[in-house]
Amino acid sequence: MKYTISHGRIAAIQYITTPTGEQFCAIYQSEQKQPEAYPEGNMSRDIWDTLPLPVQAAINRQFGFVFSLPYSAREDFVLSSTPFEVTA
Repeated sequence: MKYTISHGRIAAIQYITTPTGEQFCAIYQSEQKQPEAYPEGNMSRDIWDTLPLPVQAAINRQFGFVFSLPYSAREDFVLSSTPFEVTA
């Protein structure tokens, strides 16, 4: 099953599309905390723990990379990034 991950308009947001077409939003918290993930348009329940581990790992790697960049380079990276797929 393939999940598609793409950046939002800011460095702290990534969007996940499941194989069934559901959409989720992952939000960066900090280096010490896991991201939170919510169904698109519903911030009442964090579903991070229900995402498959390979998807969580890919999101964490992407956040780790973008937040390792100097602040001035993050916007260019986010705007030029392309969606990628993760098999889980």
